[in-house]
Amino acid sequence: MVETGKDAIVSAADERFNRIYETQYLAVLAYCARRVKHSEAEDVANEVFVTLWRRIDSFDEMLPLPWLYRVAYGAIRNRWRTVSRTDRLRARLSGLAPDFADSPDDVVMRREQDRLVLAALFSLRPADREVLRLLMWEELAVPEIAATIGCSVAAAAQRLHRAKQRLARALAPHSPTTSTSPQSAEQGGTR
Repeated sequence: MVETGKDAIVSAADERFNRIYETQYLAVLAYCARRVKHSEAEDVANEVFVTLWRRIDSFDEMLPLPWLYRVAYGAIRNRWRTVSRTDRLRARLSGLAPDFADSPDDVVMRREQDRLVLAALFSLRPADREVLRLLMWEELAVPEIAATIGCSVAAAAQRLHRAKQRLARALAPHSPTTSTSPQSAEQGGTR
């Protein structure tokens, strides 16, 4: 049987999608699992690949993970907004503060230092948290971060720099180096 032009295009798109799915699904799933409950991670990952299927022609194979992470981040942000609205409504109705104890990060990281870092991280704006996570958890370089969040490389570098500064300020009250010794006070005066 001879393939018509349309069948050949569909077949090529199918093959391309299958190749991308097979090579990138686990990375996307891991990205999602670090940001939402494990029970929701597969749903978000599947949303990403549905979007990929619909937009396969605009997919950039040179930077596959940043493209997929950007779609995943959008889907996750939508879920966070929904959860936030639900929590605020629940708190208003019950008079109780929202409970964040069931986050995947809280389950995984139990040590005191980890809790302090997570508390500092979650005190930051969502955009700051995301660039730090992309750098540290997803191990992306600045150009890949830029592609993921949809900005220039210079803007991504600046956002990352500012996010690191804000995280350092959030951690400062818990740092053992916050007390000044006589030696550090002398050095501080010469600057």
